[in-house]
Amino acid sequence: MSDSSKRTDRLDSWKAIAEYLQRTERTGRRWEQELGLPVRRVPGARGHSVFAFKSEIDDWLTTSRRSVADLREQPAETRTWNPWIPAAALVIAAALGWYTVRPRASESLSRIELTPAAVIASDGDVTRWTYAFPAGERVSVPQERQRDPGDVFADQDPAVVVATSLRVRTADETVRSGELLWFTPRGILQRSLSLDDRLRYGRNEYGEPWGITDFRVFGSPSTRRLAVAAHHYRWWPSIVALVDDRAQRRGTFVNAGWLERVHWLSRDRLLVAGFSESQDGGMVGILDAHAVNGQSPETPGSQFFCTTCGPDRPLRYVVMPRSEVNRVSGSRFNRARLELAEGRIVVRTIEVPLGEIEGIDAIYEFTPNLELVHSRFSDRYWEMHAVLEGRGQIHHTRENCPDRDGPRGVRVWELGTGWRTVASGAP
Repeated sequence: MSDSSKRTDRLDSWKAIAEYLQRTERTGRRWEQELGLPVRRVPGARGHSVFAFKSEIDDWLTTSRRSVADLREQPAETRTWNPWIPAAALVIAAALGWYTVRPRASESLSRIELTPAAVIASDGDVTRWTYAFPAGERVSVPQERQRDPGDVFADQDPAVVVATSLRVRTADETVRSGELLWFTPRGILQRSLSLDDRLRYGRNEYGEPWGITDFRVFGSPSTRRLAVAAHHYRWWPSIVALVDDRAQRRGTFVNAGWLERVHWLSRDRLLVAGFSESQDGGMVGILDAHAVNGQSPETPGSQFFCTTCGPDRPLRYVVMPRSEVNRVSGSRFNRARLELAEGRIVVRTIEVPLGEIEGIDAIYEFTPNLELVHSRFSDRYWEMHAVLEGRGQIHHTRENCPDRDGPRGVRVWELGTGWRTVASGAP
């Protein structure tokens, strides 16, 4: 949009916004508070200095038509929320279990949806509010958060936290880093965070854009912390940023290889999963949440050693090497996926991708301290093994395969002792 178009599109007061809506200023303020009418504040000015864009309001009206219609003719002083409207239980992951969140009736939200153009919050079939992204921009959803792009908290400090993976300027397809967005339960954007880290490996430097892959929240309002995983848009470095509820950075862990999942085991322990570029295998690691200013265990002076990162290292870092089927089939790296259940950490390494999430895999079961319990290949793995036999790419049967009893072992790095190999099925 040109500068002249922006000036024409802009509404510079509540009066102008109300006239454009053909409503009173009081109605405009109410729609902002309760339905997320996209109104902005002038930075550094008093709270009454506002502006909005006609194009954003038009988009918002399109996606929020039903909720606006419900409020259009009802005076604010007589309009109340029905406290008996049932709110679906919202479930968020924390530690190795699940906590149920019950929002107050006036702030009840059962679904957060992220589209390329907007964040949409709803309760059942009723849209509560919509936040439209700036005109001329589209966003993508983090892969690990496609089913639940946002977390809702209805405690003493209610909030909605949403992540976008990447932002794309549609005019020229310029890619920018994703964002974490903090909203009030009524859809007012309070703050945002975009990663702008710059990392140096030898002579190479890696900066924006960073694509957010996952985020998880832990703690009460006074101690709430967020772990945000992101990897470089084109290359292999990844970041886990720890931030507080005010979007202030509290620590940064850097991995030589993609990181795609984070999970809080406790207030002091953070689980991460992805791929190790230097060890050429899927990885999972445990970080000390109080000592995360560092990087994955790499050899100083190597191409995978970050020279601008802090001194901290993981407590434990486990690498699951690429399998025979993975290598022979010419598949991509065997990224690690997490499944947490009944006091166990189950890691699936995707040996042959079949889609964005699913694939032919190896399965590893660990204790919460990442001690290996046992490992095996899935039935689909052996089906692919037979296919590759038939093509003449593998020259032995399953019965004669060196890996017939499962993966041969994993590489384990521990703080203070370094690397060792752990045989399959042994702690």
